[in-house]
Amino acid sequence: MFVVKAKFNFAANRMEYLYDAMKQEKHCDVIFAVRNRSYYVHLIVLSACSEFFGRNKDNLSETFSSFDFNVIDAILKYCYTGEISIDDHHYEKFMELANLLEVKILLQYKTVDLSNCLEVLRLTDDSELKTRAMDLSLQNFETLHKTQDFLYLPASTVIEILKSDDLIVSSEEDVFESVKTWVNYDNASRKNDLVKLMSSVRLSLLSMEFLVVEVMKFCTSCEECIISLRSEIMDKISLNSKSFIQRETRRKKEKIALVGGDDLNVANNIDIYDGINWNLSKGIDINKYFFASVNVGHWIIIIGGLISSNQSLTSVTFSGVLKYVLI
Repeated sequence: MFVVKAKFNFAANRMEYLYDAMKQEKHCDVIFAVRNRSYYVHLIVLSACSEFFGRNKDNLSETFSSFDFNVIDAILKYCYTGEISIDDHHYEKFMELANLLEVKILLQYKTVDLSNCLEVLRLTDDSELKTRAMDLSLQNFETLHKTQDFLYLPASTVIEILKSDDLIVSSEEDVFESVKTWVNYDNASRKNDLVKLMSSVRLSLLSMEFLVVEVMKFCTSCEECIISLRSEIMDKISLNSKSFIQRETRRKKEKIALVGGDDLNVANNIDIYDGINWNLSKGIDINKYFFASVNVGHWIIIIGGLISSNQSLTSVTFSGVLKYVLI
């Protein structure tokens, strides 16, 4: 018995040949038209990627009719080559078409970090990776919601992030601004999601002025949103509504403070670690070391210690240079 095995990537080369044949309209057995453009394809290749094509080979023109040519070209290329080649502006529609055609987009990520966590959220089905990506997104929302990747997230993912009790923001205004930015990126198609998105914003955490000046103005075309806003404003006026009093606040970003030391050259500093970088936040501005410190709310309080003359200090001071805001 003889066994022959090609030394090069035999299967990949054959698929590349078929892809070139499709572009040259050679050996194709299915033709469908989208507006004034015809597509020649190999049914066996498309069916190998998704059984949808075999079941709907006579209705492909209708299936593709509402999609841009760039999106159609990209999905066909993926079916033949397993590669995606499309600009960010068309990516959302590409994924919509892939879901419609039951084409499984296989994406693999070895690591999840701040640079790709939003991309992982929208592109992978791996539950472990998605959990890690969601945790990073919730912890670093103040940075990530200003990126281009945030604008490409589907409405369901944006809502999941904004509804989470683990979302860390310094102000609920950031949450509203993220909704505003995401909707305005494609207002025509996204305005229908506004009601669900605004239900994720905790209106009770916004000031009366911000509600009236910013939120009401943005939501003026959404009747349901306006009703909720008016109710929240009345709650603030009366201060008696249970929904206002019992509403949970957002989490604040946890930080580590390194206070002082045993060398006068460094003992007068408070360094803050925000989860990414160390930053010199404040100086104690006094020659004092071997002191104790305690965090109370947003304050770091310096207690006792020694000054440069080794004179012991036993008092607790809550004013002047011995009171610091942890920001």
